[in-house]
Amino acid sequence: MDTFPSLFPPGGDSRLNPEPEFQNMLIDERVRCEHHKHNYQALKIEHKRLQEEYVKSQNELKRVLIEKQASQEKFQLLLEDLRGELVEKARDIEKMKLQVLTPQKLELVKAQLQQELEAPMRERFRTLDEEVERYRAEYNKLRYEYTFLKSEFEHQKEEFTRVSEEEKMKYKSEVARLEKDKEELHNQLLSVDPTRDSKRMEQLVREKTHLLQKLKSLEAEVAELRAEKENSGAQVENVQRIQVRQLAEMQATLRSLEAEKQSAKLQAERLEKELQSSNEQNTCLISKLHRADREISTLASEVSCCPLRPQESMRMTAQ
Repeated sequence: MDTFPSLFPPGGDSRLNPEPEFQNMLIDERVRCEHHKHNYQALKIEHKRLQEEYVKSQNELKRVLIEKQASQEKFQLLLEDLRGELVEKARDIEKMKLQVLTPQKLELVKAQLQQELEAPMRERFRTLDEEVERYRAEYNKLRYEYTFLKSEFEHQKEEFTRVSEEEKMKYKSEVARLEKDKEELHNQLLSVDPTRDSKRMEQLVREKTHLLQKLKSLEAEVAELRAEKENSGAQVENVQRIQVRQLAEMQATLRSLEAEKQSAKLQAERLEKELQSSNEQNTCLISKLHRADREISTLASEVSCCPLRPQESMRMTAQ
C-alpha cells in the first residue's frame, strides 16, 4: 500500500494512464494472497497432524507410564520373592553348615569309624588266627599220630608175617619130623616082636597124642595170631578212617576259616571304600556350600543394588 504514492506522484501528468499498473499490482497481490492462503492451509493441516501426533504421544506416554508402574510393582513383588528365597537359602545354608562336617570333625569321625571298624576286625582276625593255629596244631598232631600208627601197623604186620612164617616153618618141620617118626615106627613095628611093640605102640600113641595136642595148641596160636592180625588190621583201618575223616574235617574247617578271613578282609575293604565315598560326598557338600555362599553374596549384592534403579527411573519419568 505504501507503493501507491510513489506510483502516483502529486500533481502528476494527467496524460499517463495508471490502470495497467493497478491491474498488475492487483494481480501480484492476488498471487501473493493465494500463495499465503495455500501456505496457511498447509500449515493448518500440518498443525492438525502435529496435534494428533501430540495426543497420540501423550496416550503412548500414559500407556508407557502405566506399564512402567506395573513393571515396577512386578519388580517389587519379584524382589520380595527373591528376598524370601534368599532368606530360605540362608536358612538352608545354616542347616547345611550344621550338617556338613568340618575337616576336624571329619578327621575325628573318620578316626572313630576306623577305630570302631578295626577293633572288631582285629579281634576277629586274632580269633581266626588262633583257631587256625589251634587247628593246624591238631592237624599236625593227628598227622604225626597217623604216621606213628601207620609205622606201628607196618611193624606189627612185619612182625606178624615173621612170626607166621616161623610158625609155619616150625609146623612144617614138626609135621615132617612126625612123618619121619611115623615111618620109623612103622618100620620098627615090622621088625620087632609084638610084646615089645605093644609097649612101644602105647608110648608112640602117647607121643602122638601129645604131638596132636601140641599141634592143636599151635593151630590155636596160629588162629589167635590170625585173629589178632585181623583185629589189628580192622583197628588200624578204623583208626585210618577216623584220621582221614578228621583230616577232611580239619581241612574243611581250615578252608572255611580262610574263607571267613577273606570275607572279613573284603568287608574291611568295602567299609574302607564306603568311608572314602562318604569323604568324597562330604567334600562335594562342602564345595556346594561354598558355591551357595557365593550365590547368596551375589544375590545380596544384586538385591542391595536393585532398589535404586526404580527410584532413578521414577525421577526420570517425573522430569
